[in-house]
Amino acid sequence: MGETKKRHSEIKQSRRWRPWLWIVVGIGALSLIAAIGVFQSSQTSLEAQPLPKRGDPELLKNVQSFPSEGTEHVSEGTQLAYNTNPPTSGRHYGRETPAGFYVEPRPAGNLVHSLEHGAVVIYYDLTKLTDEIRESLTRFVQAHRDPWASVIVVPNPDPQPEVPFILTAWTKMLKLEKYDVPTVRAFLAEYLGRGPENPVR
Repeated sequence: MGETKKRHSEIKQSRRWRPWLWIVVGIGALSLIAAIGVFQSSQTSLEAQPLPKRGDPELLKNVQSFPSEGTEHVSEGTQLAYNTNPPTSGRHYGRETPAGFYVEPRPAGNLVHSLEHGAVVIYYDLTKLTDEIRESLTRFVQAHRDPWASVIVVPNPDPQPEVPFILTAWTKMLKLEKYDVPTVRAFLAEYLGRGPENPVR
């Protein structure tokens, strides 16, 4: 009789622990899933990570440099001509283009003003823009919205762009046959926030 009572007591005690056991197992599983998610995010969100002080020279070996065409402000709507396509410096309008991913071309006079403020303007060929690339470029924009160090992404106004993607900073240009996150990041590290009006990096 005593043995039976003891066995019943042990069974009851065991049953009391089962809910807690499942709770502990559940918390452990959720923690593991969260850790995996953070790891994967850190691997795929290179765009959102802080920029190094300088870009990798190997990734930037094809950057073109041009003489400055000046920093004169002109009235909005003034006809403008530039020595590079797309423009990398020169006369421009009084307002800049804010950071953003744009689906319509923006006036060159406003974009050049943004370059003067240290922005990087990225031109894309709409026919080469995949959902994955759009998301990547959007992450770059979200990570860099400072008025003196912004990322602006716009469609290339040329009907037949020479290359799918063009990165521009003040007096700098890099043409990309293929979109590459490390190269874009290197360009930002080297030139973002280093415009002639108010360098902030």
